[in-house]
Amino acid sequence: MKRFLSIALVLTSGTVLAQKGPVEVNAPVEKIFIPDGFDDNDNVEVVLHGEFPSTCYNVGKTQATVDEDNKLIKVTASTYYYPDVYCIQSITPWIQPVKLGVLNQGEYDVVVTEDQNVTRSMTIKERTTESPDDFLYAPVENAEIDVDYTSGKQSLRLQGRFPYMFIGCMVMKEVRTYRSPDDVLVVQPIAEVVDGPVCDEQPADRSFEVKKGLSQPFYGEGLLHVRTLHGSSLNRFISIQQ
Repeated sequence: MKRFLSIALVLTSGTVLAQKGPVEVNAPVEKIFIPDGFDDNDNVEVVLHGEFPSTCYNVGKTQATVDEDNKLIKVTASTYYYPDVYCIQSITPWIQPVKLGVLNQGEYDVVVTEDQNVTRSMTIKERTTESPDDFLYAPVENAEIDVDYTSGKQSLRLQGRFPYMFIGCMVMKEVRTYRSPDDVLVVQPIAEVVDGPVCDEQPADRSFEVKKGLSQPFYGEGLLHVRTLHGSSLNRFISIQQ
């Protein structure tokens, strides 16, 4: 685990006075998750992951610079440290998405500026449509993996609320999942707009919950990356013991 900066004000008399309020320090980034499937028509993102040693730390800001000529992306992340409060000593995983904008097609190296050893490669594919997304995605607000440790089976659970439609309604058509080599489970909740009796069956608040069994169980630590409406995404850190 990386060292954290200890921040204090040193008075001329030699007395040490603790800094009041949160202090912004470098985040302890241990890994970069690269969700697969982005093309040169997407708002690309990567997700940083690390661990905090106590509850005195909160995720802070992120920043990225893109060098298109050299296909190099440098990312930085900060953490807010609260030195004047009681903290529970616990190892707490955290994630922080970093938006990179629309990138040209090609192979990129992604590196954390504060630690050159934390680096990954990323492929941006050529777009197949001029639309913002390949599909109409459902507005998922929460996602998790339910585990039946007796049978060993796992199921993906998605929850959200469909938007109000002046004509017809939005429904879930299909949920696709695939796991990328760097422990990212990518979820595509594909929706469609229909009209008819099915719209009358929806709850008044248009809320939905969808469950889908996983053909291949997910074990270990990784990222649950769900594509959502309007080119957005939902990211959750997952840790499932076998």
